[in-house]
Amino acid sequence: MNRIGKWFPAHLHNMYILCCWAVANGCYLWQTGIVLDGESEKYIYQSEQLLATGSVTTPNFWLYTTQILLISASKIIGTGYYGVIVVQLLFNLLAVRAFYRLAGSWFHKNAALAATLLLIVNYPMQRFNTHLYTESLYYSFTILFSAFLLQISKLTFRNIVIIIAALAIISVTRPTGILFVPPVMLYLFFRFFQSLKLRTKLVITMAVGVLFLYCLNLMLGSGGEFNFMLPYLYEEIICGVPAIETPATIKTAENPNSVYGLLYYLTHNFSQFARLAWQRSIAFFGLMRSYYSGTHNTFLAILFYPVYVMGIAGLMYWVKRLPLQLLYISGVVLITWTSVMLTCDDWHNRFFMAIAPWLLLLALPFVSRLFQRVGDSPGSGNTN
Repeated sequence: MNRIGKWFPAHLHNMYILCCWAVANGCYLWQTGIVLDGESEKYIYQSEQLLATGSVTTPNFWLYTTQILLISASKIIGTGYYGVIVVQLLFNLLAVRAFYRLAGSWFHKNAALAATLLLIVNYPMQRFNTHLYTESLYYSFTILFSAFLLQISKLTFRNIVIIIAALAIISVTRPTGILFVPPVMLYLFFRFFQSLKLRTKLVITMAVGVLFLYCLNLMLGSGGEFNFMLPYLYEEIICGVPAIETPATIKTAENPNSVYGLLYYLTHNFSQFARLAWQRSIAFFGLMRSYYSGTHNTFLAILFYPVYVMGIAGLMYWVKRLPLQLLYISGVVLITWTSVMLTCDDWHNRFFMAIAPWLLLLALPFVSRLFQRVGDSPGSGNTN
């Protein structure tokens, strides 16, 4: 065992993670306090409406049910907004632990520790633990669910129920949760359904596909603040930031807020879409913003640009050793990226932060090899 192994023995990893998590979140909370402005105001108001009338103001807010119910429950039991933060921090800690256990089951233990510590100090992602936004629970739920999915060895009835329930909860935590359905089905299909008859596979695929499109169509048409043509009318790269003053001339369907409406737009305005999709992709993966401080932009570049390189360098390991896991992870990344190309990127990189854990995971084959080259014992049997 070399110095790295002596400084970070595997049996103390959980303690290191807990201490780092406590210090980091203590600093985040000390810096911002409980954030009640911005989007927090929206969910607080919907909670008040739910308690007063039994409903939210417009149907689209049911797609944020988890956060609204959590705020409402905290008010009812008298813990106030502190109760919301405690719940968010608890699920965040569970998610961090699940991420480490998943990474450690596949790769070098110290590489898993390094990725987990980077996840904790990823301030643009973790800062939402102190906000009453939906992001904190959404990030935590997607990590917990994915860690569960990727480690089950049998598709039992119990596991099927858990998968369906988890997808439903994620989808009403943030509406983008429904985007996990295609990667989940692809993973289950190739992981567990290969022994099924072709007819059975086709029936399952068609049933899930129809249900997915039906639910997606309902979400797109749920009204309220949802307007999926607005980013095209004003050529928004960053959501809410018009790039032009006069609305662009585009062809739209009678009901643009629908699956058909999006397909109609794509087929009738493809040149505009392709141009905006490229610019949104640069903003999405480039991360840096003109309105960020130099320090913030530098932090993002130092944290994630090397991860891109290491992730690409480690792809062949995934293809050879963990192809189905790569199918799921890359599916999550690709469908999130696609949703940004179809709409716009977030002001604070929130859409990117949903895939940040999986990008860190993709980099671990490269990091594991680095630890092995310095002579550190793997601590895991699946790192060669």
